[in-house]
Amino acid sequence: MSLNNTYWKMRNGELISIDDMDINHLRNTLKMIVKNSNKHKKQVAFELKGDMANEFNDNYIADDFQELDDEYDGL
Repeated sequence: MSLNNTYWKMRNGELISIDDMDINHLRNTLKMIVKNSNKHKKQVAFELKGDMANEFNDNYIADDFQELDDEYDGL
């Protein structure tokens, strides 16, 4: 294995140079990568606790976004 080549480890454990893969093997590899990446995405849910947190979220965050909207409307 040289440092210039990138290798893919196949299901049977054999290493193959990505440069040597045929187009169908490359397509299937890409599909597998995309499928597996979607499995590992986590949805982070959180809940604001306390009156101060909720007040900040309701008032100040909305004001900041409104200011940004106003700036972009002027462009």
